[in-house]
Amino acid sequence: MKNRIKKVGCLLMALLMLALLTGCGREREEERAPAPRLSKPEVPWTAPDGDGTVGQARRATLYLRSVSGLQMVPREIMLEAAELHNLVRTLTAVFLSAPGDGEVAPWGGERPLTFYGETPVEISGSICTVNLGTAALELSSSDFYMMCVGLATTLCSLDEISFVNVLVADQSVGLDVSGILPMGSLTAHPDENLPVLWEQMEAKRTPLGEEPARTPLSTMATLYYPLTDGRGIGCENRILNFPGQTPGQLAGGLLQAIGDVRKNQVGSAALPDLAEMMPYAPLTSELEEGGKLITLSFRREISELLEAWQTDFPCLAAAITMTLTTFMPGVSAVSLRVEDVPTTELNGDLGRITALGGLLRRGMFQSWLRGGVTVYFSRDGQLKACLRPVDRQKTENPRALLSELMAGPTRREKNGGLEPVLPPELREDDVLGIAAEGDTLLVNLSESFRSAIQAWGKEREALLCYSMINTLAMNCRMSRVCFFFEGEQRETIAGEIYWAGDFLFNPGLGD
Repeated sequence: MKNRIKKVGCLLMALLMLALLTGCGREREEERAPAPRLSKPEVPWTAPDGDGTVGQARRATLYLRSVSGLQMVPREIMLEAAELHNLVRTLTAVFLSAPGDGEVAPWGGERPLTFYGETPVEISGSICTVNLGTAALELSSSDFYMMCVGLATTLCSLDEISFVNVLVADQSVGLDVSGILPMGSLTAHPDENLPVLWEQMEAKRTPLGEEPARTPLSTMATLYYPLTDGRGIGCENRILNFPGQTPGQLAGGLLQAIGDVRKNQVGSAALPDLAEMMPYAPLTSELEEGGKLITLSFRREISELLEAWQTDFPCLAAAITMTLTTFMPGVSAVSLRVEDVPTTELNGDLGRITALGGLLRRGMFQSWLRGGVTVYFSRDGQLKACLRPVDRQKTENPRALLSELMAGPTRREKNGGLEPVLPPELREDDVLGIAAEGDTLLVNLSESFRSAIQAWGKEREALLCYSMINTLAMNCRMSRVCFFFEGEQRETIAGEIYWAGDFLFNPGLGD
C-alpha cells in the first residue's frame, strides 16, 4: 500500500515537472517570437492641396445697450471660422448694425454706425484699434463713450483681445467741451452700470474755471515703439500719469513713455527720454483742412544716437506719429523737426514715406505695425521660444510661420546662442498645402522637405519636428498637427520620430 502511494506521488510529481517545463518552454518561445507589429494609425483626412481657411467657429458675445440705457445686454453669437483679423471685423460690423427691439436699443440711434477707411480694424498683439465713420460724431459725448465701452466689451469677449482704441475718421475724440480730454484705451466692463462709468470719465475733466495744466490725468494708453534694426513698430498698453491735460503735457508724457516701454522689450536697446532731446516744448496748431498738428523739434545729436539705440529714424517717426494720433484728441498730423529742419521724407527698410509739407499722418505707417509670433529655435539641444515681429495680419498664418522658421535666427539671436531648426535649403514652395479640420492643422510637405529631414540627421529630427508643431499650435490656436509628404503619411524619415498620425503641442522639449 505504501509502495502504491509512493508510486502515485512520484507520478504526480513527474507530471507537475513536465507541465512546468512545457510552460517555461512556451514562455521562452513566446519571448523569442517577434512582437506583433502595430498597425499604422489611419487619419480621417486627406492631405491639403493648397491653403485653406485656418481657424474654428467661435462663440462671441455682443454687448448691446438696454432700452433703459442703464446696462448692457449680452447676446451670444457664432462666428464662422476665420483668422483673428476677419473675426474681429465681422464681430464689429455685427455690433455696429445690431437693430433695436423691445430689450435693446441701437447704439447709433436712428443713423447706423459704419467703418472708416480701407483698414478700419487694426490688431497687434492683444490691442485692437477700430476706426469709425463720422456718423459717430453725431452722438453726444456720453452716448459715444458708452458705445465705445460696449464695443470694447464685445471685442474683449474674444480671448485674444484685451484693449480697444476707438477713432473717428483717423482721430481720437475728446470727451469734454474743449475737446482735449482723451478717452484712452478701453477694456471690458460687462457688468458695469453705464451711467456710472460715464460719471467716472466726467470726473477726469478740468473743472470749470480751472486750468487744464493743473488738472492731473491718469489713464490707459497704447504706446507704439520702434523695433530694433528698422523692423517696424510694435505696441503695448500702459497706465500713464500726466501732470496736466494740455496738448504739450500729453505729448511730452507720451514721448517719455515711448522710451520707457522699449526698455522692457527682449533683445532691444533702451531708448533715452525723448522729451529731453527736445529744445522746445511741443507746439500745437490748427490745420486748414481741420484737425490739429503737433510739431516736435529734436536736437541734432538725435541722429547720431539712433545707431547706438539700434533704431532708425523712420521707425521712431512712425512710433511717435501712431502714439500721438491714437491718444491725443483731434490730432491728425505730426511734424518732426531736427535742428528746425522739417522731415519731409523717410527712407527705411520698410519703404519710403513722402510727407507733403512735413505732415506725418497715421495712415502712412499702418503697414509698419507688426504683430508678435512665438517661433521655436534650438539652443543647447533644447527648443527655445522666441518672440518674432511679423506682418500683423499674418500672426495666425501657418505658411508665414513656417517661413519664419525657414529664415532661421537673426544675427542678434545667433549671437545669443540660438541655432536654426530647419535645413537651410528649404523654401516656402516646399509647403504644398495647409488646412484645418476641427482643432487639427494639416500640413502637406514636399518630397524635397522629406529628403532634407533625412539628410539633417536623426539627432536633430525631434527638434525639427517639434519646432514646427509648437510654432504652429502656439500661434494658430490648434491642438494638433498632422504631417503629409506629397499627399501621403510617412512612418519614419531619419529614424528618431514616428511621423504617422498626429502630434500634440509639446513644450517639454523647451527650456
